[in-house]
Amino acid sequence: MTAPLPPRRRRFGHRLAAFLGDLWYRLDRRHREVVRRNLEFAYGPELTPRERERIARAVFANFLRFAWELAELLLLPLSLIKRRVVFLGVENMEAALARGKGVISIAAHAGNWEYTVLGYGLQFGAVAVVARELAHPLAHRLARRLRERGGNWMVNKQRALRDILAHLQRNRIVGIVIDQNTSSKEGLLVDFFGRPARTTPVAALLARHREVPVVPSLSRRLADGRHLLVFFPAIPMVKTDDPEADIQRHLQEQNRIIEAWVRAEPSQWLWLHRRWKNQFPELYEGEKK
Repeated sequence: MTAPLPPRRRRFGHRLAAFLGDLWYRLDRRHREVVRRNLEFAYGPELTPRERERIARAVFANFLRFAWELAELLLLPLSLIKRRVVFLGVENMEAALARGKGVISIAAHAGNWEYTVLGYGLQFGAVAVVARELAHPLAHRLARRLRERGGNWMVNKQRALRDILAHLQRNRIVGIVIDQNTSSKEGLLVDFFGRPARTTPVAALLARHREVPVVPSLSRRLADGRHLLVFFPAIPMVKTDDPEADIQRHLQEQNRIIEAWVRAEPSQWLWLHRRWKNQFPELYEGEKK
């Protein structure tokens, strides 16, 4: 049975995050500008300036809560963490695993993705998480401990392909977060909020050439303090005599699903990231320091 936070603690935590988030928003002019520009670029006239401002402030509060929750992941008993994650669509992941080819679980920087992947590993079995190794030694050790504490494996993003294939051959789940900008060499252009954005094609390539199922697995923080992880049906790979078009179409569907998830709760996505900097560098030029 999942365990929501006590109401009093939940209300206090919400008020504290809102207060500190507002303070951060006021003081950090550089990141405030990035969030504002991203929201205006993505939504255009869909949102009024007041609505964009409300979301922007909520983004800062959300990531303060995220930081606090990372400390929880390092310190709380694993039994308690396990009870704070709610799962929907587990049958979609089970159906994908039944194919025997492993699964690529595509994720986004939404909700607390670190919390939910740890919770899944504790509840259903270990998964491999692809992530960039941090340069600072202490940060590196803490990040690895956080991701491997419950038994999951961490795969170094800088040299990931060999390890990804090894995990897939053992019919394991490999989690890849795909909603950040990549270099021109590493990513393909597909629409995100109606704008071309560089996106890693790793999942689509494996789906096309190795028939690995790709399952969108997206997270959200719930109002009662628990964390939701939803598994969508595997994205079909329609094969034609044009492999490049097949990969492009599959990748666009990945982005479509993530965009719909972000639109449903925009304050819980990483608008602090320069998502479109590869194609639209002028969007972030002249940011206030």
